[in-house]
Amino acid sequence: MGEYWSLFTTLSGSLAFHQLNLILLTEKLSWLSLRADDRRAVHIREVLKAKNGDEVDLGVRNGPRGKGKVKLHAEGGIELQVNWLPQHHNDLYPISLIVGVSRPQTCRKILDQATSMGVKEIFFFLADKSESSYIQSSLWQTDEWMRKIEAGVEQAFGTFVPKCSHFDSLEEILDQLVLRKTTRFIVLDNYESKHALKADWLLGENSDLFMFVGPERGWSNEERSKLKSYKCKFYHLGSRVLRVETAIVAALGVLTSSLQN
Repeated sequence: MGEYWSLFTTLSGSLAFHQLNLILLTEKLSWLSLRADDRRAVHIREVLKAKNGDEVDLGVRNGPRGKGKVKLHAEGGIELQVNWLPQHHNDLYPISLIVGVSRPQTCRKILDQATSMGVKEIFFFLADKSESSYIQSSLWQTDEWMRKIEAGVEQAFGTFVPKCSHFDSLEEILDQLVLRKTTRFIVLDNYESKHALKADWLLGENSDLFMFVGPERGWSNEERSKLKSYKCKFYHLGSRVLRVETAIVAALGVLTSSLQN
């Protein structure tokens, strides 16, 4: 088995500004103090326009949600007195997304959007038609990938954070998934598939579903043969060719449309 990049580590750092429907924390605190230049304080002051005594929504990574009572300071800092709610169930869908490494700007969209739609895991692999230089991007060489995931969690008003991993090839990840004793594999492919993707793929099933999506230049013939040898089922989303990130959002919308968390 080739080099395996483990991206399960919890990382911190300031996030680029984005809509915060919930402020995600790394630990459960009864009191939180934010400096004036903290992006969360900026959001509370300038977007939520909170006043003393207002409440904002908080959450702990993979933990409970809570309400933070706002206390504003003259210099712009904010203190939050936190009241935590009971632990809620894991609301991620039983869907794992496997994507061929694409341009960094495409992967950024995938990380954010797939996370906000509730996938359980995201796997990236170097496909035959991937550019190997893409993995040298700052997206992967810094904690930016995790910040994109956290942004998706906060956008979705969630607290459960999907895992993200990187493999060197399609065969490597297939071998790894087989060890989980699962065979519920589907592939998005406009050229080889004869059937449209249906929502009932998830209905009445207890095991996870693994959805494979090729990179921007698509699957190679060798990869298609490999996927077929692992009994993967091929589906399409219609006759139009979609961007990778668009196809992922459309497919997840189909798969989750009949599910209730």
